[in-house]
Amino acid sequence: MQKKIDILLIEDNPADSELIKIFLRSSYANRCSVVTASSLLDGTQLLATGNYDIIIADLSLPDSSGLETFNKVYEKAWHTPIIVLTGLEDESVGINAVKLGAQDFLIKGSIKGKELTRSINYSIERHKLLLELEEKAKQLEEKSTDLLNEKQKLSEAQKLAHIGSLEWNIQHNTITCSEEFYHIYGLEPSAEEITFDRLISFVHAADREHVVNVLETTKNTHNPSTFYYRIVRGDNSVRTLHARAEVILNDRGETSKIVGTSQDITERIQEEEMENLALAATKSYNSVLITDMNGMIEWVNEGFTKLTGYTLPEVKGTHGEILRKGLQTGISEETGFFKKVTIKKIPVTYESRNYTKDGKEHWTITTLTPVMGSDGEVKRIIAIDSDITGRKQVEEDLVRANSIAEHSLMKGNKALNELIKAKRQLEESMKVKEQFLANMSHEIRTPMNAIVGFTDLLVKTTLSKDQKQYIDAIKISGENLLVIINDILDFSKMQAGKISFEKVEFKLSQIISIITELMLQKSIEKHTTLSASIDKNIPDMLIGDPTRLTQILLNLTGNAVKFTNQGEIKIVVESISETKEDVELKFSVIDTGIGIASDKLSFIFDAFTQASNDTTRKYGGTGLGLAIVKQLVELQGGHVAATSKVNNGSTFYFTLRLKKNLNPRNNEKISKDDHVTQNVEGLNVLLVEDNVLNQVLAKKVLTDWKWNVDVAENGLIAIDKVQKNDFDIVLMDIQLPEMDGYEATKYIRHNLKPEKATVPIMAMTAHAISSEEEKCISAGMNGYISKPFNQKNLYTKILSIVQPNGHDKHVINEPQNDEPMSEQKKHTDLSYLKQLSNGDNKFIHEMLKLFIDQTPDVLNRMSGYIESKDWKPLGSAAHKMKPSVMFVGLKEIETDLRNLEDYATEGKNIEQIPGIFNKIKDTCNIAIVELKEEQAILG
Repeated sequence: MQKKIDILLIEDNPADSELIKIFLRSSYANRCSVVTASSLLDGTQLLATGNYDIIIADLSLPDSSGLETFNKVYEKAWHTPIIVLTGLEDESVGINAVKLGAQDFLIKGSIKGKELTRSINYSIERHKLLLELEEKAKQLEEKSTDLLNEKQKLSEAQKLAHIGSLEWNIQHNTITCSEEFYHIYGLEPSAEEITFDRLISFVHAADREHVVNVLETTKNTHNPSTFYYRIVRGDNSVRTLHARAEVILNDRGETSKIVGTSQDITERIQEEEMENLALAATKSYNSVLITDMNGMIEWVNEGFTKLTGYTLPEVKGTHGEILRKGLQTGISEETGFFKKVTIKKIPVTYESRNYTKDGKEHWTITTLTPVMGSDGEVKRIIAIDSDITGRKQVEEDLVRANSIAEHSLMKGNKALNELIKAKRQLEESMKVKEQFLANMSHEIRTPMNAIVGFTDLLVKTTLSKDQKQYIDAIKISGENLLVIINDILDFSKMQAGKISFEKVEFKLSQIISIITELMLQKSIEKHTTLSASIDKNIPDMLIGDPTRLTQILLNLTGNAVKFTNQGEIKIVVESISETKEDVELKFSVIDTGIGIASDKLSFIFDAFTQASNDTTRKYGGTGLGLAIVKQLVELQGGHVAATSKVNNGSTFYFTLRLKKNLNPRNNEKISKDDHVTQNVEGLNVLLVEDNVLNQVLAKKVLTDWKWNVDVAENGLIAIDKVQKNDFDIVLMDIQLPEMDGYEATKYIRHNLKPEKATVPIMAMTAHAISSEEEKCISAGMNGYISKPFNQKNLYTKILSIVQPNGHDKHVINEPQNDEPMSEQKKHTDLSYLKQLSNGDNKFIHEMLKLFIDQTPDVLNRMSGYIESKDWKPLGSAAHKMKPSVMFVGLKEIETDLRNLEDYATEGKNIEQIPGIFNKIKDTCNIAIVELKEEQAILG
């Protein structure tokens, strides 16, 4: 029968206390007893009167906080294992507590039952082992008659556990080490004592100061300490050690010696890494093998055995030469592939001929990928092989066919002439490729302009529920088709090397605001939160290509929203480095979505590629979006990458170096351009368009703005109308009968009277191929917009051409947004609580009751603190309130609570505190009403 565990829980938040008890009851049933204390004083009093197997202590209590709390508990019960609880933002405090002697730390708000149980069991067993080792060391010192035998037993135990021991004589500054300690450090055992300075010289430079500080604290406080550190042995190998140090006092109560142990845990860490790599590899259908840093095979998956016929014991410890009949493989140290992976630390792909166990020849394409350690060095290599035997056979057949064809062609001039003719035709087809794409774009965009435009107009009319559903489906389908068209055309531009980048002034905050505004509705529809933050030290006025930056961010943010079904999406802009003239920025798009498997990340930015076929079927897309992002970033000298974990979300980030705007006078132009969306009435517009549907659509949009619209079906009619009438602007299609838009524009510019030749002309066309805008400007046009157009963009571009300096012409007001409002969204979200409950409605009911009962009292106390300007208790109350708010999913005030805590604790921004508190109070009151409704549903 297992021993009952006595637990002391020091926690003042009833909700957190109750949740931990529930986890303990679920894991231990009747095998544990829990005594709770709601303050440090109560906890220390209980420690003075009782014995416990483990202590679980919140570091933030009414009468103490932070490491001070831990130190006081540790002082009273250093002989008992301690697990500390911290908030989400206090992870560093938990780490420091472990450095000072805590066995573990857990983050409140993300604790799971299994995690808590594992932490308790581990802490008790580890603490017991350390105490046993300490007791054994003391007994060995006290029993001099049995010292030799005991030392021998201890030495054997240390070898088995890779634990070495030492004794540091403080007075003489000498250290006596066990045989295993010398072995761990890569030294020959010696009877001579060594100095502390010599021993500390083996400690990794990055860890040396930490080790010295921990030992100095142990010596001064007389409290035992545990810590991790690395050493660099004589052969330059790096080992990771886990150490414990304890003080021995003389008869005057002074530190006489420090005794301690150091355990080599390098292999254990490597085994854990190996297990993680192997777990990922077992899920691959390809052949996968893992080698050490020298290319020696350590592990192969089932796919390797199926492909080659060889098992792990047959190839382990080799470079795989058996696959090549004794010849070198790509993981042989002498090959260029191996050197590229280990020295340049980049993946390498190559093709090779191999042989199976039964002697059959087969071809593979192999990718070698380095696995980096925490020190930035290559620790392992993953080799993934794909069987391409069939493809190589086809290639060989083609080579033979080409050889026969070339031989035949050489027999006669006729065949040679045909070959030359075919070559010329191929060159000609390459020349017309761009024109073909332009025509294809025009032919698709022209009907799409009518579909998307009329759909926008229909949405603003009165519709039945079924009609609105059908219209929404048409709109979404149209928008998806446009995304596909744009992706293909953008990719074509970059493949042709005809993409260019602007260097104009823009506001960074305005770009981020546009992104969040465009994606907000889709985020709301998926019940996720979308937020953005910009490092306050980044200058807002920059010089670069705002259009391309917007395109990159829209693509990444759109993907994040698409693949996130719950949680949040964040856009974060940080400063990496800065000079007098420019700044390097890191843009990150972080989501909590479905994530990407680690074996897919290496090619997620490849063209026509998505994470899986399931992703394509479920979410759609061309697989070009990230390839376009990668090229847009890299063509501007930046870098793009991604990190992800399946079901835990992804982070896509890229860097760009942008010029600062060093001429403040240019800011005036930007600020004026911000107001070009004012409504202007009475403009006279000539619409040059041959498609009847597009005519009707454009006239409807333009006349809604109270503009006068005349229509010309081709370029010749347009010229005639410009000669006879006065227009404020001409909207010119490109592909027209009789005379196209280019020719008509050139004729107007060069052949009409000066007062007519200067009329503003803007291309409004379904052409969207490379250099199209440049061609329009070269022809004499003032601007360009592609169809289907966005009404707001069209309006803004027209006014920026008609009123380039911001001067009014019948300015009325801002155009109103006729978009229907989305349904009101609940403030609370019980998803996390329901996940914890595992279907236990009684548990949910209890947690909701705690929030409903306690929150009004907490809010009243906080209000009193504000009235009396008692800031520190206010900060503590805000801190305590955060877990309860998180349980009921009040994400909209999590940031407000964090700011309230920071401002109150640090005594800053005091004037903002009342406003923040009022928002928190109002939201909580609404939440209480919602939660009472949930209680009624639960029964």
